[in-house]
Amino acid sequence: MNKIGVMVGDLGASQLSYNVVKKLNDQCKNNKDDFVAFIENITNFVVEPAFAVLGVNEIWSFDGVLIATSVSTASHMIKAVNPSQKYFYVWDLEWMRPHGHDFQYNVKAFNDPSIQLIARSQDHALAIKNYCNRDVAGIVDDFNIDQLYEVIGYVTN
Repeated sequence: MNKIGVMVGDLGASQLSYNVVKKLNDQCKNNKDDFVAFIENITNFVVEPAFAVLGVNEIWSFDGVLIATSVSTASHMIKAVNPSQKYFYVWDLEWMRPHGHDFQYNVKAFNDPSIQLIARSQDHALAIKNYCNRDVAGIVDDFNIDQLYEVIGYVTN
């Protein structure tokens, strides 16, 4: 059984939350893999999850694949001393937003050697390479689980 933990800011109304919950719910119906969402903030769910939801402070005991979805969640992941494989799925190019102009803070998440980067598109992969001079491990469109499994090396059931 594969274990995947997805770290998000919250599961409220956003494109990221909708895609994560919808795709993970679909997987919960179709296979025996174990999914957990680790959240920074408690909010109303955009879609009711069919998987466990825990606070990010619980990642210390998780031993599956951890996938951060923001600079903030990647920063939590970097600090965690656990046996997880660690990925940063760059959903949003945060450095282009008004709140994301702190290069020193951002680049730590992108350049940490314990984390592999995943881009949302080929254009994002190029932007990431230009921003932090690092190649991505793969490209996953809108949290496509089959593409994600391919990038992280999981066999689908």
